[in-house]
Amino acid sequence: MEEQDVKKRPGKARLIVFIVIVVVVAAAIVAYVRIALTGFQATDDAAVDGNQVVVSAQTLDRITVMNLGEGDQVAKGQVVAQLDDSTLKAQEHQAEVNLEYAGESAKLAQVKLDQAQTDFRRAEVQYQNRIIPQAQYDNAKVALSAAQAEYSIALAQTKLAKAQLATVQTNLAYTILTSPINGVVAKKWTMPGDVVQPAEPIYTLYDLAKLWIEANFKETQIHYLKPGDPATITVDAFPGHVFRGKVESIGAATASEFALIPPENGAGNFTKITQRVPVRISIDNQDGLDAQAGQRLLPGMSAEVKVATPER
Repeated sequence: MEEQDVKKRPGKARLIVFIVIVVVVAAAIVAYVRIALTGFQATDDAAVDGNQVVVSAQTLDRITVMNLGEGDQVAKGQVVAQLDDSTLKAQEHQAEVNLEYAGESAKLAQVKLDQAQTDFRRAEVQYQNRIIPQAQYDNAKVALSAAQAEYSIALAQTKLAKAQLATVQTNLAYTILTSPINGVVAKKWTMPGDVVQPAEPIYTLYDLAKLWIEANFKETQIHYLKPGDPATITVDAFPGHVFRGKVESIGAATASEFALIPPENGAGNFTKITQRVPVRISIDNQDGLDAQAGQRLLPGMSAEVKVATPER
């Protein structure tokens, strides 16, 4: 019996040691969770975002020149593409000729009006002195009215010619496409020779000087978040590098409200799903990135966000 008791003791001791180890590990995990996660709200449903501008055509025309490719830097006001302007230049020349013709016609109408006014004044004096009959006086009066109408028409034709020229020149200006921002070409949608429709995109540009994080937090976390709360950000493209920022704004609606398929279900088989609310978080530092080596944050990069929140 004593020999059997001796053999059982080592097994019991190992069991006790194992239980102690499990308890210690569990306690360590609980302590870590309390220390690391208490007072923080985190999400990995986040990405770098920025101001996006689409350069598009405003007239139906053929692209003749594209000066940039994807990834190229672009300055505000820089010419990025040109459309075929040969037809519009011909229309501009025609409009200039029409304007010149209308101007000369207006001058001629002015001369006729001046002459008609002189003839009418003479006829008026002669009629009052009973030198000419009533009919001749009436003819002078009608001629003056006709000259005034011709002059008004000539002025209207001049205005119309000016408007037509301005329209052609405006369309001609639309053939030169410039960048509205300082940024980078994110997408090139067309090629030289393509015929583009009005509002058809040619380039998509991003302003890399102003980037932020679009983080989608669960609706159960939003209660703990307030604008101004500090945040730490890690981007998958740069492991180990920590960016810092703060909560700038909290979305006014959940992300599902902007989905192509609405979340409403009228069939009666509703399934409750925790929704996500977009939160905009600033990026206050990009220290440690080597821009010369091509290290830079780009819109769309995946990120993880951890926001420090006091107990609320």
